[in-house]
Amino acid sequence: MWKLTSLGVVVALAAFLWFKINGAPQDISTSQPAPSQGNTENSVAQRAQAGNQSDTPRSGRPTEGNGRPSQGSSEGGQGRQNAQGGRPNQASEGGRPNQAGGGGRPNQAGEGGGRPAQAGNSGRQAQGSGRRGGGRPPPLVVTRPATMALINDRLKAVGSGTAMASVSVVPLSSGMLTEVLVDSGQRVKSGDVLAKIDNESELIARDRAARTVADAANDANRIAKLVRSNTATSVELDRARATLADAELALREAELKLSRRTITAPISGIVGIVPVDKGNYVTTQTELSTIDDRSTIIVEFWVPESFANQVSIKQPVEAVALANPSKTYDGFISGIGSRIETDSRTLPVQATLNNDSDSLRPGMSFELQLRFAGQEYPAVNPLSIQWDSNGSYIWKIVEDKASRVPVTIIQRNPESVLVDAELEPGDAIVIEGLLSLRPGATVRTQGGRRP
Repeated sequence: MWKLTSLGVVVALAAFLWFKINGAPQDISTSQPAPSQGNTENSVAQRAQAGNQSDTPRSGRPTEGNGRPSQGSSEGGQGRQNAQGGRPNQASEGGRPNQAGGGGRPNQAGEGGGRPAQAGNSGRQAQGSGRRGGGRPPPLVVTRPATMALINDRLKAVGSGTAMASVSVVPLSSGMLTEVLVDSGQRVKSGDVLAKIDNESELIARDRAARTVADAANDANRIAKLVRSNTATSVELDRARATLADAELALREAELKLSRRTITAPISGIVGIVPVDKGNYVTTQTELSTIDDRSTIIVEFWVPESFANQVSIKQPVEAVALANPSKTYDGFISGIGSRIETDSRTLPVQATLNNDSDSLRPGMSFELQLRFAGQEYPAVNPLSIQWDSNGSYIWKIVEDKASRVPVTIIQRNPESVLVDAELEPGDAIVIEGLLSLRPGATVRTQGGRRP
């Protein structure tokens, strides 16, 4: 018995599958439109869907407008195929949003529900309206005006000061100091006696030379008289005169040695520290003191080679001693080197400062400033500088249009960059929103109206 029951079940399932494959009864199939020309062959899944629809009369379900999608869905359904058997429809009146249908999915052609369509009255995408609305607005940028800046109009340099004349006093002969006649800080004149060295032997030598000169002079006079009386020859007279000359030279030498036992000031100025005292033995290598003529201070400094052709003799200069920055000293350029130093690429220059007040000292450090005509360049915000393979450039806004301007950087400052470019004072230079700019593109500036 169970075998017959199993056989009946198999037959029933086979009949059900046959109806699924071969289509619905006549009353259902006659209500469907004919297949479209663009999709003549249906898949097994599509036939199965048609089979499901053919069974709806027996189950009490409605046969139109409420079934699953079939090859020919009625109006208001959500069928995946159009009335002719193809998926895309150009126009549908039911289902999800279409571009030219009402309520269905987008279809290209057909009245039944389907997938995307190009025309529909309601749906996700509607013709004539979208996410962009009225078009993308022009990019918003922030600008700053270009200005003009003057560079190379002044030069600051640091140098060291020296006295107009400075000497170290040393004795010209060795001996013991018998007198020291000056003190530190004393103002002396050229030729003033500073110290004396024992000179007894030099005095003796001078006196001996002087007596020799006197004897030689007497001999020469006597022989001259004898020559006039023809009792002596002219050769003897010449010999006597030569002896006199040698004696006079010896006297001069003795007097020179004696004079060198007295130490005098070679220049006028201020005496420095005197490290020796009376009774010290000194040699020609012993420094007795220094004398500086600091009525005028000479400051030596160096200027870059770019300013070499702008520096001239008598050019005014301002100097400030780093030890006293509150006071400025006026001076002028008194010396210029004849060549650029190759190791530093600088030109040595000397400036003369008046020191009548005696407030400056040799060796002090000075900051000097020179003024020149200078050069004027456009100055822009550092944020505006852009780079590419062709070099640096900026964006300039002219009548709400972006214009690319190539630039050459001259000098970078903390708050601006000096460039060589075709710019005028007041030109609007973009500093923000640079990545969205293109040549000739319309832009909106911050705080301005939309073009």
